Amino acid sequence: MKYKIGDKVRIKSIDWYNKNKSTHGDIWFDNAVFVGGQSLYCGCELTICLVTDDSYHVIENDYYWTDEMIEGIVEEETKPKD
Repeated sequence: MKYKIGDKVRIKSIDWYNKNKSTHGDIWFDNAVFVGGQSLYCGCELTICLVTDDSYHVIENDYYWTDEMIEGIVEEETKPKD
């Protein structure tokens, strides 16, 4: 697993979802499925609160997430100094 508890991650884009979904709206991986309801979170920032052997749980919803569904760590925006 690439990420740890407390990491803010961005879910892959809606374009990724639309290009890869099945006719039923799912994207299948070896050990997981990205279901149509998860597409509401495409492009969103989520905060990891639990890491298991094969998935992540986040504060913002009850879905399971895997490395294949995550674009990467959300970089903290640095504010310009006055």
